[in-house]
Amino acid sequence: MAASAQSSVDQGSNEVKDYICNACEDLNNVETSADFYCKQCERFYCGNCIDPHGKALAKHTAFGRVDIDKWPVSKKVVDFLLTCYEHKDNKVDKFCTTHSQLCCPQCVSDYHRCVNSLQWFS
Repeated sequence: MAASAQSSVDQGSNEVKDYICNACEDLNNVETSADFYCKQCERFYCGNCIDPHGKALAKHTAFGRVDIDKWPVSKKVVDFLLTCYEHKDNKVDKFCTTHSQLCCPQCVSDYHRCVNSLQWFS
């Protein structure tokens, strides 16, 4: 996974916004939707920023949205998906096979104490 992958997660909702152009974010502190991903740079670019990147680094391969399956999953999206639905400050780190539920430490304490079927995952 690319270390610089960015995505904006709208706090207070389940909506995960699109990828963010790293160049716009770095230069202007603006969240512009990314249209390209450069595998060599491990960075995302909007339509305006991909041209200077392409001129400066002509041998780099940039993948557009038609190849979004070649883009990495961003750290913010992974963090969003691993956040406990009920306890927003906790990350899920266990799975209760009895209840077929992902659990954070607080869930285990509140609802799964008497269950012997908790499995750890990374």
